Amino acid sequence: MDVIQTLPAGWAQDAAVLLGGLSLSYYLRRQATSKKGNSGFPLPPSLKGLPILGNALDIPLENPGQGYERWGKELNSKIISARALGKSIVVVNSISIAVDLLDKRSAKYSSRPQSVMAKELMGWDYLFAMLPYDEKWKERRRMFVQHFRPADTSIIRPQEEEFAGRFLVELNRTPNQLHQVTRGTFGGFIISLAYGIPIKPRGDPHLAFSEKVMHTLAEISTPGSNFVDVIPPLKHFPSWFPGGGFKRKAASLWYMHEQFRSSPFNEAVSHFGTEKARPSFVSVALEAIDETSGDSEYQKQVIKDAAAMFYGARTDTIVASILVWIWVLLKNPDIQARVHEELDRVLNGRMPDFEDQEQLPYLTASLMESTRWGPVTPIGVPHSSTEDDVYDGYFIPKDSIVIPNLWAMLRNEDDYEDPTTYNPDRFLKDGQINPDIRDPYTVAFGFGRRACPGAHIGRSMVWLAAASLASVFQWSEPLGEDGKPIDQPMDFEKGLLYQPNPFKCDFKVRSAEAQAHLANLEAQHTTAEA
Repeated sequence: MDVIQTLPAGWAQDAAVLLGGLSLSYYLRRQATSKKGNSGFPLPPSLKGLPILGNALDIPLENPGQGYERWGKELNSKIISARALGKSIVVVNSISIAVDLLDKRSAKYSSRPQSVMAKELMGWDYLFAMLPYDEKWKERRRMFVQHFRPADTSIIRPQEEEFAGRFLVELNRTPNQLHQVTRGTFGGFIISLAYGIPIKPRGDPHLAFSEKVMHTLAEISTPGSNFVDVIPPLKHFPSWFPGGGFKRKAASLWYMHEQFRSSPFNEAVSHFGTEKARPSFVSVALEAIDETSGDSEYQKQVIKDAAAMFYGARTDTIVASILVWIWVLLKNPDIQARVHEELDRVLNGRMPDFEDQEQLPYLTASLMESTRWGPVTPIGVPHSSTEDDVYDGYFIPKDSIVIPNLWAMLRNEDDYEDPTTYNPDRFLKDGQINPDIRDPYTVAFGFGRRACPGAHIGRSMVWLAAASLASVFQWSEPLGEDGKPIDQPMDFEKGLLYQPNPFKCDFKVRSAEAQAHLANLEAQHTTAEA
């Protein structure tokens, strides 16, 4: 018999009263806790909220970077706050304040908000981006940095070159599938770099599962999507209890966390030491294990966890960065023409490599401007404060969610004149990159101890992919039935990731030399696929 049918009459009303009382109790406890030791200092400026709910109904779930930027202007402050059911949210709209808090006071601001739903109920207690600032996190970051230092590109560069070439081949094969090709290619790059396992150009099971997992995690991480993250005691309630659907959902998705961590790792281990293996994070980390130390199994677990970080962390940002750049050059054909002119003048018909970067400043500036104009993670990854703090006369309570609003920072008029305009020339002086203009990459990859350790990989892969694409292809708006170019409106995702929704491009091979390069790449990749 369904257990709900055995409940006494009026159970729904009793449950509602209990939940309401629990919500109020939790809210009041959080309020009391957050105000301890504030020494009379106010919270940063905030919109007026409602009792109990606070600003919960004001939180911008669509285009959050732009929403928090508007809040800052309305409140005339570069640091603002909100409260939602007793939880403090502090939003930083200024690079200098972000540096003061997240860099200079990193001991207080290097943790992450903890999700009961993701970590306790779904098993994602090992995922790097979700770990608090503790020894477990430090150990995994050290391992990553040890084996993928920016100065050592021996593993990274060959795979960047391979997948940049694969990108051109797949786009030439299916030019009307830009988004699928971009995601498949660079998702494959990350998995290959992490595990050294072969990746299929289409329909790869590891890539398909990774995308499914990332979509699920993004969904459950959206503020307000899970009441248990606001009121953690709800985790103790049975799944049949009213509002307990989150527990049933968590149970149905429990399998994901272990499959995500173990499936590609086990395949990599099975190839270790065979001709199928290729250099990767897993291979170099396994080779470095000291089998006489007595903790080799523990070291393997750390490697597995760190590889999973790699597996899930960088694909979306690389893909979105490339798509934003393609979009803005589609909408600005004069800028695309200048990129082509520079490539033709420097390369003289050959394909680009990393040694050409200093000779291609306009290409580099266009990518810097793309990163500034359309930051792919508008509010970055939130930090969490581990102590009460006072900054510039404002109280920041312990356990506050601290959001670095990259959107507002990278559109700050004090750093970037006419910030809404896409203009690569802002980064150039006398034909070279101007060091006096703030490099947006120093903001886009985060702050302090939680800054992305793989930033150098993301930046170099995007640069080579863009240089290769523009060397071979010219792209333009497709023609409509009237024979005129279609002016596609700007249509970007509105959530935590800022990237163009699928749009159409007509890709045209630029020259006979470019066609010859494509034919050579096609032959290489056909052989590899066989």
